Amino acid sequence: MRIELGEERKEIDIPISEIVQDGGALNILPNVKNYFSIDYKPKNDKLTLVAGGFIGLIPINNNLAIEIRPKFSISNLARIVEVAEDKFKALGFFSKTYHETNEFNSVMFEFFAECFENELKVLFEEGILKSYVNTSEYTQSIKGRLNISESIRSLWSHGHFNKGAISYFNFTSDNHFNRLIKYTLNYCIRELSLLSSRKTALSSSLIEFYSMFDNVPLDSDSKSLDYVADAIRLNKISDLRSYYTNICEICRLILSKTGVVFDESGADIRLSSFTLDMAATFEKYLLNAIRNNRNIFPENTSIIDGNNEGKKRLYNQPSESKSDAKPDIIIKTGENFRIIVDAKYKIKSKEDDRYQVIAHSLSYGAKIAVLILPKEKGLVSQPMLKLGSIGQEYKLDVYEYYFDLSAENLAEEERLLSQRISSLLVTE
Repeated sequence: MRIELGEERKEIDIPISEIVQDGGALNILPNVKNYFSIDYKPKNDKLTLVAGGFIGLIPINNNLAIEIRPKFSISNLARIVEVAEDKFKALGFFSKTYHETNEFNSVMFEFFAECFENELKVLFEEGILKSYVNTSEYTQSIKGRLNISESIRSLWSHGHFNKGAISYFNFTSDNHFNRLIKYTLNYCIRELSLLSSRKTALSSSLIEFYSMFDNVPLDSDSKSLDYVADAIRLNKISDLRSYYTNICEICRLILSKTGVVFDESGADIRLSSFTLDMAATFEKYLLNAIRNNRNIFPENTSIIDGNNEGKKRLYNQPSESKSDAKPDIIIKTGENFRIIVDAKYKIKSKEDDRYQVIAHSLSYGAKIAVLILPKEKGLVSQPMLKLGSIGQEYKLDVYEYYFDLSAENLAEEERLLSQRISSLLVTE
C-alpha cells in the first residue's frame, strides 16, 4: 500500500488513476468522507482531498492511505489527549505499526481495549484456536488407550476392578493462548468499569466476546503470558492461526502496561490506526491544563468551560438575537468575570478571532482577553504578547499566548501557561 503524506486542513492532490476504477466508479472507502472533502481538478486530472482537523493514518482504498500529520511539532501526544480527557479513535478497518514505550496511561489503555475488540472480531470470524491435549484419567468408561500396567498398579491391585487407567487426546479450546485472552478480557472489563469509561458500547462488546471462552478456565493470574510470549518469539503459531499473534501481543501490552508512541511511526507492534480531532483536543487540553494548576491562582478563582456550563447569551437581555457567547475558558474571581480565553489551533490568529474574543469579553464584562495558539516551530518570541488595549472608559486588554506543544516537559509548559494567565489577574 502506498502512503501519501498530508497535513491538517491542507490540500492533497492524488492522481485520478489511483482513485477511479475501470468503468469510472470512484474507488474510495465509505469512511473517507468523514475525514476529507473531495474536489476534482480537471486541468491536472487529479482529485484534491482537503484534510479536516483530524490527524492519523487513514486509508483511501486498498492501495492508498494518507498519513495526516499535525500542523505543529508535538512531543507527547498521549499526554495531551490524557490531560484533555479525550480519546484516540481506533480504526477497526486499518492498522499501522508503532514504537513501544515504558510510558502508559488510561488513554492508551482505552485505545488498546478498542484494538483488542477489533482483533476479537477477527478471531470470531476466523475461529477459536483448539488443540489436542493428551489427557489421562481413571474411569469406568473406557475410551482411547487403556494403560494395563497403570491400571494394575493403581486400581486393580486395590480391588477397583470396575475402573481402568486410560489416556486419550481431547480436542479442546483450553490452551495457554485462550487462557491469556480470557484473562485479558476479564481484566479489561473490570478496568473499564473502574475508570467509569464512557465507552459503554466497548464494555458491552467485550462482555459478549467473553462468552466465547466459556470452556476456558479463568486463571487467577496472567501465568500464560510468558508461555505465549515464548511461542510468538519462537514463531510457533501456525500460519493458519497467525491472527492469534496480534491479539496476544495486545494482551501483552495491556497486562504489562507497555505503551506506544503516537507521534511517529514505528516497527515494534501492529495495532489499529487512529484518528484524532486536534482542534477540539487542543481546546480541552488547555482548559484542563489550567484547571490542573488551579493552586497557582488565587483561592477564590473559578476556571469554567465556556462551551458548557459557562455559556450565556451574547447580547444583554431582552434581545431579539439568539446568539450565544461560548468562550473556551472563563476565569472568575468570586462573582467577577476577569479573563476570557479562546484557544485557536492555527498558525496565526485572524481579525475574526480577535473580534470574537473581544465580543465574548464585553459580553461577560471581563477586562482581559487572551487568544492561545500553538507555537510555530522556529518562532522566537516571548510566550505572552500584548496586542493592545481597546476602549477608554471601559478598557479591554488583548493578549496572544504561544503554547509550545513540542516542549520536552509539557507539564512544566502547562504550569508556565497557568502562571502567566494568573499574573494577568494582578496587573488588571
